[in-house]
Amino acid sequence: MNKKSTDTILGLCFIAVLAGVFLCNLFSSDQSFSEEENRVLQDKPTFTFSSYVEGRYEKKLESYVNDQFPARNTFIKIKTASDVTCGKLESGGVYRCKDNYLMESITEPSEHWMKSTLSSLTQFKRQYKKLNMYFMLAPNAANILCDKLPATVITADQNQSINQFNKGVEDCGIKPIDVRSILTKNAKQNTQLYYRTDHHWTTDGAFLAYKEAVSIMKLTDNVSYKRYVVKNDFRGTLASKSGFTNGQNDPLTIYLPNKDKDYHNSVIYYADTKTKTTEFYQLDNLDTKDAYTVFGGSNHPMYTIKTPTASEKKLLLVKDSYANSMIPFLAQNFREIVVVDPRYFFDDINDIIKSEGITDVLFLYNANTFFADNSLEMMLTA
Repeated sequence: MNKKSTDTILGLCFIAVLAGVFLCNLFSSDQSFSEEENRVLQDKPTFTFSSYVEGRYEKKLESYVNDQFPARNTFIKIKTASDVTCGKLESGGVYRCKDNYLMESITEPSEHWMKSTLSSLTQFKRQYKKLNMYFMLAPNAANILCDKLPATVITADQNQSINQFNKGVEDCGIKPIDVRSILTKNAKQNTQLYYRTDHHWTTDGAFLAYKEAVSIMKLTDNVSYKRYVVKNDFRGTLASKSGFTNGQNDPLTIYLPNKDKDYHNSVIYYADTKTKTTEFYQLDNLDTKDAYTVFGGSNHPMYTIKTPTASEKKLLLVKDSYANSMIPFLAQNFREIVVVDPRYFFDDINDIIKSEGITDVLFLYNANTFFADNSLEMMLTA
């Protein structure tokens, strides 16, 4: 076969592949959620002149193409296997680190995001001046455990971003709850604060953050807990997202209360599934792909927790999934907690505040998720 014939065949094969990808994209339905990465996928963005001028439309369009690419997970695994063979330390924004940790890169917020998010929080606080408001922005593993990152990796300065945001939050009248010191102190004492293959903090990390919240929010802390390991081989979303086969499986723990006179049973009602339970931990989920959903199950737009406490306080908890492992502790401090995840909640938050008689508001996010998302701003300004 001569060179011309070979080039023709290769060209036709290339065109056939492109046509195949185009047809797959054309006829396949978009996915809204990735179980492999445990995150919401970018849907097709709507074109507006302002979003085009500001560059937001192009950014979302690029994310949409990347997220909805046919057989995306398979290609990620093939690419990662090749990268590992070549000694590469990063895949999909995830680093192979010391002590078998996998860690996400640090997300740096844009100036536009910082300004618009703080503006929406300022407006919200002005609207509800009498409500006690707090904001806990949890640092990520690559911040607190930065000594485990590869020596050649330099990440963005998350502390600088958190400091800037916390100052802005405080300026608008919302009290920041900074958990970095207590986490750093315990990390030096070899407490495992983050999972090795998942982006969440461990229950131990969440409990330490709760202790800090107790102090800042002036809550009571009379309930004692016992720690139980419920799964020994937990493997999380960073392993799936990156395709890295290293990373050590972890024990997954829950804290069960000693049911003495200071403890009160809670009733949890999930509005989206119309189910009611008294159990914070969904142990059946330990055998699913995303075992972290043992903490409250899948992502819910909104649900309520009612506990017959002596306190009459009612909390609005606006959060991402980092809050899930802390919620069982918070429940003992409030007569009612309304839990809202702005990524999935599209109703009017003002109706909830008025109808439920909310007295306190706690925003609880991890910095990486929060700095890359504008759902809170959209909910507060809707």
